[in-house]
Amino acid sequence: MKMKVNAMLFCLCVVLAWTGTVVASPAYPTPEQANIAKTGKYVGGDACASCHKDYYNTWVTSRHTVKATKGPAFGKEFEKNIYEWVRRDWDKIDTYMIVDQKDAKTNYMAARKVPLSEIDYVIGQTYKQRYMKYYDGSPLEVFEATTEDGGISWKLDKSKVSQFPGNKQRAGYKFLFLEMNPKDGQFNKNYYGEFRSWQERCIGCHVTGFDHKAWDAAKADYVAGKRKDLRDIFAADLRVGCESCHGPGEAHAKNPSARNIINPAKITDIETRKMVCEQCHTRPQRSLVGAGANDLRGYRLTESYMDFAQYTRPAWGKGNRQVSVDGKGRRDHQQDMDLRLSATIKGNHSAHAAMACFDCHDAHGVGNKGKKNPTLKADSSVATCASCHGVKAEAVLKVMDGRQGWKRAGFPDWGTEYGRQGNKQHIFNIDIYGRSYGLHPQQYQWALKKDGDPKKEGDWESIWPWEKERFEKQGRTTTVGATPWK
Repeated sequence: MKMKVNAMLFCLCVVLAWTGTVVASPAYPTPEQANIAKTGKYVGGDACASCHKDYYNTWVTSRHTVKATKGPAFGKEFEKNIYEWVRRDWDKIDTYMIVDQKDAKTNYMAARKVPLSEIDYVIGQTYKQRYMKYYDGSPLEVFEATTEDGGISWKLDKSKVSQFPGNKQRAGYKFLFLEMNPKDGQFNKNYYGEFRSWQERCIGCHVTGFDHKAWDAAKADYVAGKRKDLRDIFAADLRVGCESCHGPGEAHAKNPSARNIINPAKITDIETRKMVCEQCHTRPQRSLVGAGANDLRGYRLTESYMDFAQYTRPAWGKGNRQVSVDGKGRRDHQQDMDLRLSATIKGNHSAHAAMACFDCHDAHGVGNKGKKNPTLKADSSVATCASCHGVKAEAVLKVMDGRQGWKRAGFPDWGTEYGRQGNKQHIFNIDIYGRSYGLHPQQYQWALKKDGDPKKEGDWESIWPWEKERFEKQGRTTTVGATPWK
């Protein structure tokens, strides 16, 4: 009952705050806290254990600690981090390492299978796994794998072996061709095609405190022959830990005080509050600080997403692999854009527009044994929604299934409102037929290319509503509507 009352009070306070009927609380975090967040040193989650034992013990067994784990190359005891059935069948499957890209449709694959004992890191535990082996960029024999659908599926040709001359730009921890599921015998039969290294591409969301500047410098030195290898991952913690959400902890560990660490629940700026979780639960199109990267490397708590990465692009009225025609996310880690659309759909006054992930979800204990619901603070989705929606909870939960009621989408036919499955969709809007829905055509947002012709459809770029101001500051013309070129 107490939880329900607290949640209802939260909803009420959000609405009152947006309507201006309550006095705003002092800005949080303070300038001192924000400065520490932007400049402080990360020290790893274990530094928090002695003073925050209860929180630490809850977190240390959570899913956030297994986004990346060591593999058997670090010791036989780490074999358990690979699914049991995959270990059993390792010698029967295509354990080839992706070396480099030949062209947009072709990857080079090391012709030698990678033994289980050589796996350095494992990505994922709960829903799927990928595996990595260190590659030094040297010459080797390769096969070729090709794609005809933009990288969704890959076909490996083992009939021909060629000589790859080597490329130190690709050195680092490289992905294998595999994407495996926990259930015995299940795997992604489309295989996997990321040719860049983990450090180069997507490490930022798998660890805590990744230092992209140190990585860039090390890579430059390695390519120039001034460094032995690129095995260092330049992270404070292999786990997604306390400092990912509370900011770097060195100052706090040395002198524990509420003044030198951030409590996300107290953050007053809505954008900053959302970004605590959205820094990883998002899908960038590309990094603005790391060539080839598509994570939010460089971002620190209290900073702005758009200074570090560009969101994956919408395709209003047409759809693409990432986004349906109405703006619903289609792939993993796209809660960010879904949540932000609430401000356009329901208005800035609405409760969902001001909420952050941790208002409903248990960031500390996600996935722990004994939890009735693995991700939520409440025991169920119905209980979570009922705290604000009461007896309508089951009805409004339909928004969590973005595929219900819509025609399927797939390559190359992306032009439907078909979104994400099950409880994954986070656009809190239902159309008159009870289906999850994003923006109506009259709400589509666009930016005209520089020196573009406003009468040409191809000169209008689909943008997210919250990007509008930034595009205008760049001197771009923006507009709202279904077909601005007409």
